[in-house]
Amino acid sequence: MSRSLMAYVLVSAAAAAAFAAAPAFAAGEADSYQGPTPVVSQRSRAEVHAEALVAAQRAADPDTLSRIAAPVKSALTRAEVRQAAAAASRAAQDFSTY
Repeated sequence: MSRSLMAYVLVSAAAAAAFAAAPAFAAGEADSYQGPTPVVSQRSRAEVHAEALVAAQRAADPDTLSRIAAPVKSALTRAEVRQAAAAASRAAQDFSTY
């Protein structure tokens, strides 16, 4: 397909789309936007705040229906973990010389 034919098809399609949209603008339908609608709530700000606090607390708790295990408290101290890591590192360095 030649470039001029492709350009002609593209321009024709754009003109057809513009012509098809013209009746909507002529009928005034494009000017029907009245701005944002006001939000009206039946609950007070304090009720919403209290509900948000409860939801945040429940989000921190592990879900009983989820497949994620609850966090486990370690029996080791931070110092013991560091000592074990240092010992493992030294053992790995000892094997690297062979």
